[in-house]
Amino acid sequence: GGDGWAYDIGFGGLDHVLSSGRNLKVLVLDTEVYSNTGGQASKATPRAAVAKFAAGGKPAAKKDLGMIAMSYGNVYVARVAMGGRD
Repeated sequence: GGDGWAYDIGFGGLDHVLSSGRNLKVLVLDTEVYSNTGGQASKATPRAAVAKFAAGGKPAAKKDLGMIAMSYGNVYVARVAMGGRD
């Protein structure tokens, strides 16, 4: 799912299944904004990033979804950056 779902709208459900200890795989495509609504800031948007409805920069830090997931002790988290050249 997208970051708007994972970090905001569907976080309660995602947190529930992560804490359940079930064997599952979750892929979050993190664009750091609500891409389907034109780029509105979300909890995935980094601090000071300029986005729609955050023209002066987002005041709060980005939620660390990976750290939240790993806090349950039975969750493996991998991150990939697709924008890097080297």
